[in-house]
Amino acid sequence: MGQRDELHDKDFMGHATPPANAPGSDRFTLPAARPPLVLAALLAIPLAASAQGSAGADAGRLLMNLPVTLFYAGFAVALLLYSLLQFAHSKDRDYLEYAGFALGTGLGQVAAGIVHGFAPDAQVDNWAKAAEPAGLALAGFSAAMFTREFLRTPTLVPRVDIALKTFAAIFAIALAGAFVLRDSYPDTVVAGIGPAFALLAIGCGLHCRQLRAPGATLLVAGWSAMLAAAVLYLLAQTGLLRGDGPVTYAMQLTSALGMLTLALALDERTGANWRERAMRSADEIASLEHTIEALQASEQLLTQGMARRSLEIDALTERLQEGEQRFQQTSHLDPLTGLANQLLLTDRIDQAVIRAKRHNTRTGVVLLDVDEFTSINETYGREVGDEILKTVAQRLRSLVREQDTVARPENDQFVIVLEEVFDVDDLQRVANTAAAAIGEIVHIADQTFILDASIGCALSSNNACDAATLLKQAGKLMRRAKEGKRLHRQQDGAHGIRQS
Repeated sequence: MGQRDELHDKDFMGHATPPANAPGSDRFTLPAARPPLVLAALLAIPLAASAQGSAGADAGRLLMNLPVTLFYAGFAVALLLYSLLQFAHSKDRDYLEYAGFALGTGLGQVAAGIVHGFAPDAQVDNWAKAAEPAGLALAGFSAAMFTREFLRTPTLVPRVDIALKTFAAIFAIALAGAFVLRDSYPDTVVAGIGPAFALLAIGCGLHCRQLRAPGATLLVAGWSAMLAAAVLYLLAQTGLLRGDGPVTYAMQLTSALGMLTLALALDERTGANWRERAMRSADEIASLEHTIEALQASEQLLTQGMARRSLEIDALTERLQEGEQRFQQTSHLDPLTGLANQLLLTDRIDQAVIRAKRHNTRTGVVLLDVDEFTSINETYGREVGDEILKTVAQRLRSLVREQDTVARPENDQFVIVLEEVFDVDDLQRVANTAAAAIGEIVHIADQTFILDASIGCALSSNNACDAATLLKQAGKLMRRAKEGKRLHRQQDGAHGIRQS
């Protein structure tokens, strides 16, 4: 009993206290006959215990600060939930940044109410010390980002946007310091830059108000209230004002008013955006209606002007016929090289064979296949391969006479049709010249290529002969030559295509 009595005779700070309910005593005990007062005191115990180490706190201060702090906490939670619901509905990032601002402000002011309101002179726990600057730093960081998005400073006022980014960075550093540093550095930083940031936000809001930005007036009013709260917090931190009861209430009241006004400003801006969208939708509807009226008028004009339309249709038919003729011409040519394609090649060979029989001459066919062309496409790309094909086409076209034909029936194959050929030597001479032309160095896209080609030749006879027969014979000899090269490469390791 002796040790327990000594504990009862001293408060939590180690000071001697008079007996309970003694005359002139400040010690307070809970009468058993007053249940409401007991319930209120029990609700105050967790907050009071974290804010002070004394069980002898003044009951009047507890009973006044408890409902004020709880009301402020509920108010901040309500704004937080409201902004989160609005963000989930509209996906507007401003509401998410406002939620961070409401969370930080609520946390900081509730911590301030616990620390300064319940027992300003008592020793507090580490979490309570960190919660106040951390919450206010989080509020400052979110407020800077919220102001940037709300007023669109990156596009409207770029220079002010740089200042807002700077404040956001400082608040972020203070937020980190609240959990790392043990001294009052975070409180000093937040208290020092809070009024400056509020003034910047007010000035930015006034500028955007001149630009008739929606919600700018309410934004200025909200930041004016937050400026008052920031100044009170600065005066309390510097010791010019005592940071207890009335000062704490004033900070909570002005910050709550500021948060509410900023929420109204955000709602006004959102409503203005919805009205703008509605106006755009109305304009689109009016435009559609105008289009419908114009279509109806066009229909009437179309009915009245059938004769004129008939003349236009005749002119269009004539142009289509001309286009068809041009299409017939282009359909016989290879679009890449401008050489004859497979269709025109077959016709040219058949016509040449007929003329050769009439003039007692022969028709020769030289089939050239560029070796390893597929590897060039895969290694250097289709554009390089196309340029190589164009170069080969130009070289082959320069070798033949005007009455001869150069064609590209397939991707990497070329065919030369020679008229008035008398023997195999003439045909072989042209084939060798073509092979030498293909083997010349090709420079494309800073790359140097040395090409090679497999060649097969066929010569018409007096017997029945047509394009299919000649191409088949030439193709067989070409494949035989390609196979011989492949076997030769396997034996001595030579390559058909070289790059330097």
